[in-house]
Amino acid sequence: MNKFVFLITCEHASNQVPHVYQDLFLDAERVLESHEGWDPGALNLAQNISSALNCDLLVYEFTRLLIEVNRSPWHHHLFSRFSRDLTGEERMYLLDTYYTPYRQKVEDKIKEQIALGFQVIHISVHSFTPNYFGEKREVEIGLLFDPQRTFESHFCEDWLSYLKGNSTLDVRNNQPYKGTDDGFTTYLRTQFRNEEYLGIELEVSQQIIDQKNVHQLMEESLLSLSSSSPIRLMN
Repeated sequence: MNKFVFLITCEHASNQVPHVYQDLFLDAERVLESHEGWDPGALNLAQNISSALNCDLLVYEFTRLLIEVNRSPWHHHLFSRFSRDLTGEERMYLLDTYYTPYRQKVEDKIKEQIALGFQVIHISVHSFTPNYFGEKREVEIGLLFDPQRTFESHFCEDWLSYLKGNSTLDVRNNQPYKGTDDGFTTYLRTQFRNEEYLGIELEVSQQIIDQKNVHQLMEESLLSLSSSSPIRLMN
């Protein structure tokens, strides 16, 4: 590997419900609009980052409450309270029609870039609620990665340093979640070697995610890392 490329994804971009499943969500507008239904602000940030980096953006277009594409097939939150009572055949249809095609598209894009000789830096963009069950989260930006993956650790150390040095935001590694918790990037790490693939979740508080200065900070930080850190990333 002597070069790298960014890939941006957004698994919780939308709270839209496919027409055929509208009946499952009757009178559920409030839940769909909440953080349960999607990650508000994540898609706009993902679009701006991918535009600034001139890289691919892949987006899942429906609510996580139908089927959760950021969870493994065995996970107890794969289906929500709105879809878990579907028949086994109906749940399999959701897997085959919505879940697997999206995840396969991302995995195929990574394989394609690796085959071209690139190290892939995959950034999965998410937002989180600043108040969780009545408890205020102090962290404003989280960088989620696997500490055992050397390239991910190096990249996030450099990214954290830039963000802290160029803002007053509360930026932390592996908060408010652990980068090794079940998720799409966790799965993808099992498919690609450390030197081929970096899987990083970017978590931004919904309290700040729509702020223009936050978008600029994220764009500028990644542009800076891409121009100044290739040797550290690839060796």
